[in-house]
Amino acid sequence: MRLKRHVSLLETTLRHVATRALLPALASTCHHYRYASTSTQNPERIAILGGGVAGLSSAYFVSREFPKSKVTVFEAGKDTGGWIKSKRVEVPGGDVIFESGPRTLRNATPTAHLVQELGLLDDITYTDRTEPAAKNRYIYYPDRLNRLPAERPSLTDVISLWRSGILSGIMGMAKEPMQPKRPHGLTDETVGSFLERRVDKRIANNIVSAVFHGIYAGDIWQLSAKTLLSLAWQLEGKYGSALGGFFKVQSDDPRPQQLTIAHPYDLETSKALNEEVDLDLGFAKNLKAASTFTFKNGLQQLVRALQDSVEKKGNVEVKVNSPVQSTRPVGNDSLQVAVTFGTEPSTQTENFDLVVSTLRNNDLTPYVTVMTVNLYYTNPSLLPVQGFGYLIPQSVPFEQNPERALGVIFDSSAIKGQDTVDGTKVTVMLGGHWWNGWNAYPDEQDGLEMAKSVLARHLNITETPTASHVNLAKDCIPQYTLGYEDRLRDFGRGISAEFKGRLRVVGNQFNGVGVNDCITGAWNLARGLRGEGWKSGSCGLERVMDERKWEVVEASEMVYRKEEYVREEDEIGGR
Repeated sequence: MRLKRHVSLLETTLRHVATRALLPALASTCHHYRYASTSTQNPERIAILGGGVAGLSSAYFVSREFPKSKVTVFEAGKDTGGWIKSKRVEVPGGDVIFESGPRTLRNATPTAHLVQELGLLDDITYTDRTEPAAKNRYIYYPDRLNRLPAERPSLTDVISLWRSGILSGIMGMAKEPMQPKRPHGLTDETVGSFLERRVDKRIANNIVSAVFHGIYAGDIWQLSAKTLLSLAWQLEGKYGSALGGFFKVQSDDPRPQQLTIAHPYDLETSKALNEEVDLDLGFAKNLKAASTFTFKNGLQQLVRALQDSVEKKGNVEVKVNSPVQSTRPVGNDSLQVAVTFGTEPSTQTENFDLVVSTLRNNDLTPYVTVMTVNLYYTNPSLLPVQGFGYLIPQSVPFEQNPERALGVIFDSSAIKGQDTVDGTKVTVMLGGHWWNGWNAYPDEQDGLEMAKSVLARHLNITETPTASHVNLAKDCIPQYTLGYEDRLRDFGRGISAEFKGRLRVVGNQFNGVGVNDCITGAWNLARGLRGEGWKSGSCGLERVMDERKWEVVEASEMVYRKEEYVREEDEIGGR
């Protein structure tokens, strides 16, 4: 029984890491935002640099705050949307959706409210929490699939995982509260180092590295624990132990409710969402019952609807094929920003009162490259199991993963309601940190053969695919490596001093690598511009610049608690 409790606690911890590795959980549902601008002097011209989901979301929220301002979005490519690409492919008897990037979303307040305002509710396809895709997620180790229980594990689950060897080191969870606190001068360490020091290196390599392959395609021995395991890092710093600290929070405080610790900025954001946002009750109920959701025409449907919406506003212009070459403050008081865009020799420079940049800074983070290979087979019975898919940890021997795959998504099992024909559809993810330092990458044919090889070895799928699509996303995911928060804070101070608040940043290099992270970042940034906020010296990085201490709060304060919503839910629950 003790082992079962430890496995359950580890599984809960990993689920928290996988769903919310960087930003706090703001709310369990999402809502309709009441916009109000109190400023009598708005910025005349606003530039948004980058037309990915962060840029388009920023344009949406900022243009609502300043409906009289002219907003221009500059996108380097021919299409907006960044790495979100959905492709409908004809196959015998119908067609299927191939996703080159993200394909599903978890419930997050600003994202869901955006979806509602864009009129996309009827186009959502949900994956219910009771479906195999929500309950069955696998890790390949060392040469077979191992299911990680989504609920309290049974004795059979525990025995199966134990026999595989994947749970080697699990007893380190019981010993974690007795481990010495980290040295006072240790300001950051890698995820792998943190887990090795507090739990066991084998847990880091066998399980956690797989989870991080699925989120960041990154190396846990390079990524920052302070950033990506922030709750555990703060608990250890405050109480000397992560698990022990969690239980100490509950026992030392007289409040009967479940407690947690949170940064004051995150608590204030959660309160703001409760005050300013409303959600249709039916939509809220659907989200609560769902593990993930997406759209009938793929995740790119969100991007297309977002672009259509901003362009219809009348005060927003989207310029594609317009790469930004430079930004610089104008005048001694830096009251404007000069943006140079276009391609040589036909570049142009225009001045803006406010600039929101989603462009990367090469000194802040490295990036990894990922190749996705979509495959469709007419045979609907090729998968040996039903579920979301599987991830591959760093501890898997080379002979079991010479292609350097990160994992495989069982698309035909994980997402329903997109394809017009039955069959087996999967996506193989290759590369990530395994390809760091490579001067060249596999071409499309090589990538296809590598993906087929992975499926043959791991799943015994040897049939020839009916359709396939290979996409190389070069430098697509920023890596929050050791010391990331210190670098980000120094970066924020630098642009604040240089641009005096007229240039602000948002996007996956600053807010988190997920779609929800980028939309949440854009929502927060636009809110900070409200009234006279756009004239302040902010750079858009208030969270990392805010050095207040984490505090003990009721867990319910970090979720959506609209009074009428709670009251209605109580009535529903009683019927």
